[in-house]
Amino acid sequence: MRATIDCVHCYLKQAVSCMKMIGMDEDAQHEIIYKLMDYVKTFDRTATPAENSTLVVLKAYELMKVDDPYKEAKKQSNDLALQLYPCLKYMVDENGDRLYKALKISVAGNIIDLGIRRSFNIEEELKYSTEIGFAKDHYQDFVKKLAQVEEILFLGDNSGEIVFDKILVEELAGLGKKVTYVVKEGPILNDATMEDAIYVGMDKVAKVITTGSRFMGVCFNHVSQEFADILYNAPLVIAKGQANFESLEQEEMARGKVYFLLKIKCDEVAKAADVRLGDLVFFAV
Repeated sequence: MRATIDCVHCYLKQAVSCMKMIGMDEDAQHEIIYKLMDYVKTFDRTATPAENSTLVVLKAYELMKVDDPYKEAKKQSNDLALQLYPCLKYMVDENGDRLYKALKISVAGNIIDLGIRRSFNIEEELKYSTEIGFAKDHYQDFVKKLAQVEEILFLGDNSGEIVFDKILVEELAGLGKKVTYVVKEGPILNDATMEDAIYVGMDKVAKVITTGSRFMGVCFNHVSQEFADILYNAPLVIAKGQANFESLEQEEMARGKVYFLLKIKCDEVAKAADVRLGDLVFFAV
C-alpha cells in the first residue's frame, strides 16, 4: 500500500501522541513538530505508510531524547489484557468453533492502539467482534490451508493485544501447529517487543522471534535477512494490524498465504481493503 496525502497528518499525529505521552509542554511540541514537517518533505511518496510513520516516530524520539515514551502505557495495556485472559479463555471454551472464536477474540484486541487512539473500550469491541464478526471473511479458505501445513507464522502488532493473540496461538497449538510469533526488535509506539512477549507468557506457547528491526509492519529495507527468509519460506501467515497490512498487501509473496487480521482504523486502509471504516476483517489478497 502506497502512502497518500491523507497519511501525512497521521505521521504528525503519531508524533504528537508520543510527546503528549511524556507530558511535554506545548511550546516544545511545536518546536519538534515544525522540524518534523521539514523532515516529512524528504520522504519517498511511493513508500508504505508504515515505513514513513516509523521514520517520523523515530525522529520524534531523537528530538524528544526519549527512546520509549510508551513504556509504562505498554505495561498497563498488558496488565489490563492479562486481567481479561480468564474471561477470554472462557469465551473460547463455550460451544462453537474454537478457532473461529479465537480469531474474533484476537481481532478485538486490535483496538488497543495507542498510536492512533488514546482511549478504547475493549468490552464493547469484544461484543462487536463476537456478535457482528468479519466484514470480509476468508476463514473457510484459511482452514483448508491450515490443514495442509504444520507450521504457521504469526506477525504480531501491539502490546496488550498480544494477550488476545495468545488465545489464538494456543488454539493453533492445540491443533498440533508449530507457531512462530513475531515481535519488534525495539520499541516503536506501543508495538509488542520481546519484553512484552515474555511478560505475557507468549514464549511458553510459541517460538518468539523479532523482525530484526523496530520499524512498524514489515519494511523489507530494514528487517533482518534472517526474518525475511523466514517470512518468504513460511507456508502460512497471520498478519495482525494495519501496519502489517500496509506493508504486505501489495507484495507478490503475500498472495494466498498471508491472512490479514485487523480492525480498519483509517479511510485509506479501508479503500485498499475494499471495506468500510471500523470493519473487522480476516482475509488474504
